[in-house]
Amino acid sequence: MLKYKEATMKKRMMFFALALVTVFFTHETAFAQRGGRAGETIEVRLASPMPRNSDWGRTLDRMAAEWARATGNTVRLRILHDGVEGGDSKMLSSLSTDNIQAALLSSFGMADICPAVMTLSVPFLIRNDDEFEQVMREIQPILEDQINRTNFVVIAWSRGGSVNVFSRDPVFVPDDLRRQRLATAPDATDLNTTFRTMGFHLVETEGPDLGTRIVSNMINALYQNPVAIAPLQLHNHLNHMLDIPIGRFVGAIVMNRVTWNRLNPDQQRAVSTVTQRIADEFDTAMPRTVANAVSAMQRDGLRVNRLNSVQESLWQTEMNSVIPSLLGTTFDREVFQRINEIVEVFRGGR
Repeated sequence: MLKYKEATMKKRMMFFALALVTVFFTHETAFAQRGGRAGETIEVRLASPMPRNSDWGRTLDRMAAEWARATGNTVRLRILHDGVEGGDSKMLSSLSTDNIQAALLSSFGMADICPAVMTLSVPFLIRNDDEFEQVMREIQPILEDQINRTNFVVIAWSRGGSVNVFSRDPVFVPDDLRRQRLATAPDATDLNTTFRTMGFHLVETEGPDLGTRIVSNMINALYQNPVAIAPLQLHNHLNHMLDIPIGRFVGAIVMNRVTWNRLNPDQQRAVSTVTQRIADEFDTAMPRTVANAVSAMQRDGLRVNRLNSVQESLWQTEMNSVIPSLLGTTFDREVFQRINEIVEVFRGGR
């Protein structure tokens, strides 16, 4: 009788243990499929080429605090400011190897993921913020459909603003710029092709080397958003700004898919919601931020060179003569044609 009870007890214990193991592993498997382990804190290192003390830098720091709050401190964002991870190409490489998990990419970096993105930056194609907003509403789903087939996830888009030419000597017409040594990013392949086709003298330069090369006069012109120029004090050497924006740029905060899949659905929603909200707030404030940056630089001696209608028409004419030869290679032909249709309808309705 005793042996029977002992045998029965052993069977019950084995059954109980097996039940625990089954429940445990079933729970773990289900949670893994949702993207993470219970109680796990996920650290995301996000690289940014922008200065820490710029509006972009301060916005990213605020975003890090809001990620932690929105996820109950289960997703912690660490910002690597000041281009310490290099330019877009280097950041994309680091994303692929998981040395960083997220990055703030410019149009150039996004074009490496989705070449059609660069078509948004065709010089003089989109003239103002209202047109750009309308274009993005219709083109963004097309771009995201292509990006979703890659190993990256766009958490949020940023309109990024426009870029102007800053130079040591005044620039009013294309020939003025041809006499300058124009700094450009090595990975800005599409835009570099456009500018070389127009006969500009390009000097490919990584961000950290800009200051030294400008001071030594190896570079005497560059194109950039005024908000990025001001905190770096580059206008002290390049003290002329061409008033007409030469192109629109988008930015995006991108995460590698490995890290995105580690987040559970609640974390993904929280991170996406917070990031896009902050990006939208930044975009809304951008015109005022640009105006303030230009005003501050003007007080330091920056000269803003405004064009007359003849000079502006000359830029437009030169671009129109170059762009058709670059469609289908440098720029996506179908996206270009769609953008043209959007802006023509938009201008006709105003």
